[in-house]
Amino acid sequence: MLSSEVRRLFLEELKTLGERAQRTVSHQARQLFARLQLDGPITALTPLEQRAEPLLKLAQTPASPVVYGVDGGSTRPMHFADGTTLCANQAVFLADPPARHRGLPLETWRTIALVSHSFQNIGEARVTHTQHEHVHHWSIHLTKDFVEREVEYVVKGLADVTSEPTHALEMLKTLDIREGLVILDGALYPIGLYYYLLGELKGEWGYRWGVRLSDREDLVAVLAAPVRLIEACVARKLPIVTINKTPETRWLLRFCLDPAERRWASDRQFMTAVLRDTPRDSLGYTNWFVQEAYPSWEEHGSEIDLPKAVSDFALRLDADLYHVAFFYVYDPRVRSVLKIETPRAVFQFCDAERLRKMLLGEIARGKGVPNVIRKADSRARITQEEREALIRASGLDPDYSYNLSRGESL
Repeated sequence: MLSSEVRRLFLEELKTLGERAQRTVSHQARQLFARLQLDGPITALTPLEQRAEPLLKLAQTPASPVVYGVDGGSTRPMHFADGTTLCANQAVFLADPPARHRGLPLETWRTIALVSHSFQNIGEARVTHTQHEHVHHWSIHLTKDFVEREVEYVVKGLADVTSEPTHALEMLKTLDIREGLVILDGALYPIGLYYYLLGELKGEWGYRWGVRLSDREDLVAVLAAPVRLIEACVARKLPIVTINKTPETRWLLRFCLDPAERRWASDRQFMTAVLRDTPRDSLGYTNWFVQEAYPSWEEHGSEIDLPKAVSDFALRLDADLYHVAFFYVYDPRVRSVLKIETPRAVFQFCDAERLRKMLLGEIARGKGVPNVIRKADSRARITQEEREALIRASGLDPDYSYNLSRGESL
């Protein structure tokens, strides 16, 4: 515990630091934004701008006749004493206005993914899929033959990608959806997992990580789920967007600013500084950008085109149509920056400005995220009690840490 004198000194120093930073950071960020270098892997799809509009005005923007929301509820990775790591995710699909199928709410149908990894049982990796009346169940098990490092990241990422885009694709087919707007929570692609897959295909750094996911066609098919979903939406001329609430990448900083100007830890921090002076009754937002390449981990200073580089995905559209188009939104009500992403292919049949206004309207009518995503999140959530029940049902001993031994939640 801090003594009163030390606490006073800390508070005085922090207050001085905060006042000094507050005066300069937003102005510097806006100046840098105005001269972003947009002639490389990231370009401006529409004229560069950052602006604000009142929430009430945006909320009156005509909405899509129906908005579909997809979200998943995930356990954080669970660790067991025998070396097993496990993560579960359940995805739901909702409509706004609410809709029913066969007399039941759409959230009755779910896709559940259970992904596990063990350093034992070499060679027994498996991918199984079973379909029940209302639930698709995926079970994926990996061993150290396939993943040796970053196990927690891979297990969590596979659980997410196996459930959410897969469920959205299944519901598009089940309901034969031909109009509306589809919104998913999260990023458009699991870029980190694609890097893992590319590492094995290309060789050099893949062996550093010990990744062999591409040895199994069924795992590659799971990883390709976001690509298949995009193709299905484009075939229906159905706009699809994702809302990334935690855009912790550094692509904008890396590609669009000189090294000496990169004064932030992430694109989210930078865009928060750019848009943070947005009036409290407004939304701040930018133009559309498009990202055509990502840093290559094989050769310093080079770039790779994702997902084009993953040849196993067998793309059905021109490669550049899969590029991620995005813009940023700052909502003062939650003091947070969102990154809105869509495949470039959507602009073949949907005007970019119209789509941006539709998304801003949905966010304005919601709080931080569209109402349909908030509802999907609440329906899909896996509670702490349910997580602990899963651990007990496994029959395995949890890997207790010091905090757990003091009675904290598993």
